[in-house]
Amino acid sequence: MPKITTTFADKLTTIALKQFRAGFDFKKSRMEEIRKNEEFYYGRNIKVPKGRFGVPLPTMSGFVDTLMSKIDDPPTIKYGYTDMADLKIAQKVTAAWAKDSSSVKGKWNQKDRWAKKQACFSGRATFKYFAESDPRYRSVLEVVDYEDFVCEPAGGGNLEEHLFLGQDNIFKTKDNLESGEQYSKEQVTKLIAATGDKDFKKNENLWKGKEKRYQLLGLDIGNNTYVGQSIFKLIEWGMEYEGKRYYLLFDYITGTWVRCEELVDVFESELWPWASWATHEDAFVFWTKAPCDDVRPVADAIDTLFNQALENRNKRNMGMRAYDPDIFKDPSELEWRPNGLAAGSASVKGKTLAQGIYEFRTDEITGTIDMVAFMDSYIGRKSGITPESQGVADKDQKVGIYFGSLQQVADRLGLYNKSYRECWEEEGLRYAWGLKEHLNEKMLVKMVGEQGVEWNELVEGEAKKAPDLDIEITGGAAEVAANEMKKKERSESLLLMVKRPDLSARINPDWLVQEILKQGSWEDAEVKMAMSKESGNLEILAEASEAIQQIMKGETPKINRGANTSFIQKIMDFAVDKDVEMDVYKGLMSYAQAHIEIAMGNMRRSATALQIQRAEQGPEQGQSTVSPAEGVRTPEPTPGTPGEAIGKGLEKSNMLTGQSPAPAV
Repeated sequence: MPKITTTFADKLTTIALKQFRAGFDFKKSRMEEIRKNEEFYYGRNIKVPKGRFGVPLPTMSGFVDTLMSKIDDPPTIKYGYTDMADLKIAQKVTAAWAKDSSSVKGKWNQKDRWAKKQACFSGRATFKYFAESDPRYRSVLEVVDYEDFVCEPAGGGNLEEHLFLGQDNIFKTKDNLESGEQYSKEQVTKLIAATGDKDFKKNENLWKGKEKRYQLLGLDIGNNTYVGQSIFKLIEWGMEYEGKRYYLLFDYITGTWVRCEELVDVFESELWPWASWATHEDAFVFWTKAPCDDVRPVADAIDTLFNQALENRNKRNMGMRAYDPDIFKDPSELEWRPNGLAAGSASVKGKTLAQGIYEFRTDEITGTIDMVAFMDSYIGRKSGITPESQGVADKDQKVGIYFGSLQQVADRLGLYNKSYRECWEEEGLRYAWGLKEHLNEKMLVKMVGEQGVEWNELVEGEAKKAPDLDIEITGGAAEVAANEMKKKERSESLLLMVKRPDLSARINPDWLVQEILKQGSWEDAEVKMAMSKESGNLEILAEASEAIQQIMKGETPKINRGANTSFIQKIMDFAVDKDVEMDVYKGLMSYAQAHIEIAMGNMRRSATALQIQRAEQGPEQGQSTVSPAEGVRTPEPTPGTPGEAIGKGLEKSNMLTGQSPAPAV
């Protein structure tokens, strides 16, 4: 494919500049409405004349925080298969996603919550995903601020159908641009010459929208942008031109591009790196309404009623009065003070003292509390944020009613989840493509095996198949509620089967034990460990797993003096069952062989200690029939001892692989 010429890149940039301006101007009025939602959330400054009340109530923040608590369940991606041969690959890719998205690496659950909060204000949550392999594999998910995101005005609700879209406020340091191989050296030099060195992270004109958000919190970002090194604000852009998709990175002020490529050369999938979901979907409108748009008028009305009630109380407590100057010559004496005296001449004028003062009465405003309660209840019914969902339901509420209430809220919030799940399916697809394009090294992934948690390798060849796998999204408030109901029904059916011998006799005992454990909220790995015959050797199995990982990294682990048959068997099973390279296989088998004598000695000592314990307990407890005269004998190796078991294991591994065991270390 021929490289894009400078002339053609300049042409695309000129078009992109006009596209950006069109998309930016188109969303301006919508951004103003979103900022009002933010103002109500952070605590707006209600402008009132001096001496009047302008107290903002936390109606909006209460709504948003409660809504967030109902939709903050993290998404889980599970990759499926259509061909049984891809079962293991699907499991490994699922484990790889769990590893890359974990709280110690990608922090995707945290970013999902951040995006949901943006959706509460704007009706839109937008992500950007990309992977890279220079210098090492890395998977990155970012939340895109609605202030920064721009797209085709008439593109509709699906971003993949937009002819152009992009992200403003992409900051790159001078070193980033000069050292990055993906950037044009000539264009970077041109940009630096045109703009000069700037050590302030600021966008002269387009920054203002984000600056207002900081101001609501009392933060001055406009005058505090110093970062200590030259930095450039760029626009990351995607556009379709004459049937092809292109990727650009350019400066808006000077119109200088520093990167311009066909999208397929940046993302092999040719998918835009941005994906979005809406709280209120519309086929033809991207910038749709938000949950806060519905609440804001009610919050405004509640603030008005509340402040009117304060004004009324203030007038009643400190109302205006009139006085007769014929009776009270000095009105300042009428102001309240401790033990104060006021001179009055009522008798001189033939009047009573009471006739000298008149108080203007203010009638009490009634029904304010009832009106506020009605509006709060009304918006709760319409949004699903009811007292029950806020955790203040009647403590005597029956369980069945509770589940029904939870299900109603989940169904209401599930209206958002349709678009949400589809967005995460798109992210799952992009992640799979990222593995295919950039996983150029082995990745150790944690999976649930027969004996609990096990470690496996996802290799480059397996990652190439990732985009062809099925994708299933689990999680979310609706699913949580549904699972609670399902769990309750399954528990009741299990109890019914256990109580009836005729039914329980027809059930697989292992399956029944697993289901009972799962109903007790045990994790899959814990259930597997509980069902495993080696469940009592968790520590030694963990040490075996650690040794396996070291060998796979090319390291030589220390000899384990506490090894037993479980330790050796786990290493041998991994070497035989996993598709490892021959040098790794030999290292594993050699390391296992080196522990045979140690394991046999440990097992003999364990057997001796057990027989001594039984002999001391005596036959009356049914623990031993060995007489004192016979003494205690150390058992000789019999079928099933460590030596024979290990020998059979080695024979099995040699038959399966056709390889001779490596010499002991």
